[in-house]
Amino acid sequence: MPLVVVNKNPEKIDCGLLERLVDRLPGLVASALTCEHPDGGLEAQDVEVWVQDFGPNDINTTDVEIIIWANLYPERQANLDDRREKICKGVRLILPKMIKGFVWVILNPGSFGEF
Repeated sequence: MPLVVVNKNPEKIDCGLLERLVDRLPGLVASALTCEHPDGGLEAQDVEVWVQDFGPNDINTTDVEIIIWANLYPERQANLDDRREKICKGVRLILPKMIKGFVWVILNPGSFGEF
């Protein structure tokens, strides 16, 4: 289950824009990070999104920062830059050109279980 954290500048990202972004991010991430590993298939409902505003002590930030944690699989890592760029392209279609930010995909070993 990938976790997406969206850090944003509340003065640049209004509620309507945020809703469009958060609504589409799970599908973008699932599509981009699905891989041939036996546990690598993802659907939009597998992707959790957390949103937070930058605080007064945050420095060197952009307008919106999208940080994604997902399980490390060799099949996912092999072309990670292409996968990240696919997410970036989807985000660029949602956000106005004047909004600056980034997507950072972090792959690491993990184990997820529900109770």
